[in-house]
Amino acid sequence: MRLALALSAFLALGACATPPASETVAEQSAPTPVIVGGYGAADLNDENVKAAQTLAVNEIYTRNPTRALVDKVSAEQQVVAGLNYRFTIVMTGGAAYRVIVFRSLQGQMSVSSFEKLA
Repeated sequence: MRLALALSAFLALGACATPPASETVAEQSAPTPVIVGGYGAADLNDENVKAAQTLAVNEIYTRNPTRALVDKVSAEQQVVAGLNYRFTIVMTGGAAYRVIVFRSLQGQMSVSSFEKLA
């Protein structure tokens, strides 16, 4: 009888020490993994990203001559057989473009995709 009572007390204390299910689920949740081969954030201060951005902006001015200036830029990069830099560029006045610049393994850059968004 004493053994059963001691075992019951031990189990009751163990149940009190167990964190609620919501805490254990939150602790087990891992951050969203990066998709291999997918786009990831690019550093706008990196020299290669700056060079690719200059090429992208020049392409906008070549295809759509305008006096608008660059207002906002976001950049992503993707590792392929070289690098793809994907820029979303918003000009003053609201025009927006998505430009992809490919940088080969030898360091040569070219615009591989150009799309006017708005």
